Amino acid sequence: MQPRCPQCQQRVKAEQINIQRMVALCEDCGSIFDIDHQRHKAKRRKVKRPAALRLLSEAPLHLAFRTNFRLDKSERFLSSAVMSGMFSLMALLMLGLNLEGEVPIILPFVFLLMAVAAIYSLASIVYNSTHLVWDADAIRVERRPLPSLTQARQVSLEGIDSFSAQETAASQSEGYDTPRYQVWANSLDGGRRLVYGDLVEEYASYIASRLNQDLLQNDANSAARLSDLPLGALDDELDNELAEATGEISR
Repeated sequence: MQPRCPQCQQRVKAEQINIQRMVALCEDCGSIFDIDHQRHKAKRRKVKRPAALRLLSEAPLHLAFRTNFRLDKSERFLSSAVMSGMFSLMALLMLGLNLEGEVPIILPFVFLLMAVAAIYSLASIVYNSTHLVWDADAIRVERRPLPSLTQARQVSLEGIDSFSAQETAASQSEGYDTPRYQVWANSLDGGRRLVYGDLVEEYASYIASRLNQDLLQNDANSAARLSDLPLGALDDELDNELAEATGEISR
């Protein structure tokens, strides 16, 4: 990934990067900064992959799981099951009343459509899987193979510094029996973007850990590519700035 200046957030050109010293010079604000910050972060503990969370591909990273909750603990599953049963029963009742001439045919038809929609929602929860795919400069999150009302979304990786798992505010305030977690992409400017929400802790911890691993790998690959560039573009100005910043130039 092309580094950004921590002061002004502008992208730094390749010719302003010194791979040997792992530093860069920002032409916009004149700042010199360390681009090897990831290596100096505290080591993150390795998280074991949950058995039901599938690693479909290493490169690009592709994770998939059907549900991270027991179905009898999933509010969406339970509500869909209740609605599908209720609408099916109402459709049968309305059909019986229609045959007796007491209600128009539209009523059983409407309840039948509602029952089909609820049953489809139920089937998509049980059968579909959530897929997280590292797609070039973004993470794609989608449900498949059945078409879902939830559209696939892209989480841009531009300016992302790390990933973390955090318990949701609702889970903390209401004291859920099964705490719910979210995975966040944290940017260099202090902002963050939601990658996925409503996960159990072991799923959230593993996903965040694995995304961090791939982020570091991509940064290492970028540095390796940049190391092949000629260093002459970083002229004496960078050396002088570095010497001044480290107190090596006597005034």
